[in-house]
Amino acid sequence: MGQLRSNAGQNESEKIHRNLSKSRGCQEVGRPTSAAGRSLTAMHKFLVQIPRNLVHLFFTPGSLDKLNRLGEVVWNPYDRPFTEQELAERIRGVDTVITSWKSAPFTDAVLHHADRLQWIAHMAGSVKPILPTTEVYQRGIRVLNSNYAIAVSVSESVLALILALGHKIVPVDKVMRAGGNAKSSTYETCELRGRTVGLVGLGMVAREVIRLLQPFQVRILGYDPFISKAKAEELGVELRQLHELLAESDVISLHAPKVPETYQMIGRHELSFIRDGALLINTARGDLIDESALIEELRLGRFNAALDVFALEPLATDSELRRMDNVIVRPHLAGVNPDSRLRIGTLMVEELERALQGAPLRFEVKEEQLAIMT
Repeated sequence: MGQLRSNAGQNESEKIHRNLSKSRGCQEVGRPTSAAGRSLTAMHKFLVQIPRNLVHLFFTPGSLDKLNRLGEVVWNPYDRPFTEQELAERIRGVDTVITSWKSAPFTDAVLHHADRLQWIAHMAGSVKPILPTTEVYQRGIRVLNSNYAIAVSVSESVLALILALGHKIVPVDKVMRAGGNAKSSTYETCELRGRTVGLVGLGMVAREVIRLLQPFQVRILGYDPFISKAKAEELGVELRQLHELLAESDVISLHAPKVPETYQMIGRHELSFIRDGALLINTARGDLIDESALIEELRLGRFNAALDVFALEPLATDSELRRMDNVIVRPHLAGVNPDSRLRIGTLMVEELERALQGAPLRFEVKEEQLAIMT
């Protein structure tokens, strides 16, 4: 399957690069017309910040063709992101800028040249790295973010980690590979079905986790100061205070954003509420947990943890977390993979089509949402 995926990626890359090169690697291919006969490319101009050599990772040939049909598309001609100065030089006359990881931010210096900018379409996780201030909103520029595509992947990772911890997949595999026999009471599994799952934060990822948990008939608790009781009931969640959720849950999964209020929100005091035998999952941000206090608790063997994120990344090679039998560690892999990257592109092109048609949007980021985003 790996070889099939590789070949498919190469074929898509070749098709996309052929399309880009037809117009010297910068302009879009073809000039479709509207029903009134006016060239759509005269109506809307896109600037894509994604490096030329990464385009095939985000766009299928189909989504690339659809984007080209929406207007004139100017591509990044480099195998690297634009610098801030390069973005400023190219943004004049542009209606929409498409961004991704490591794209140049929309500073005041860049916005000074953005005489026609209407939309920023971010094809990555958080929009915060590209929005150092809220000036874009003051200018009436609207922001889109297709990170729902990542939420789908993260939620699958959460479920996989819950099941891996509960079924002791890693320690059993380790014993078997060493020639031992792991068929003993020490390695008996713990079912997820009928358990109580506590979600700290009830945003996009947590809601996908809720959907995936439905077949397991679990009871779901939630802590989120921004969610009303009515909304929680709609989601099938019982709201709790943080310490209550930690004390009542068999499984705890963190989904809070990285903001000043959530820094080390799970500290030594909070960790003491976690019941013996519980499972703690963190695929959100490492700073949500006091890592030193967590290590102390994990040494006691009271509960198990699966960590995809850490206070400092990459995780230090001598970190004790790497050697603990009751911990699964991963190098921030939960969200981004070949499938989610292509989904990011497909969802964004569909959203841009809705935006240009004046249809209801799925992924707009309002100014008030920035304060509670990671």
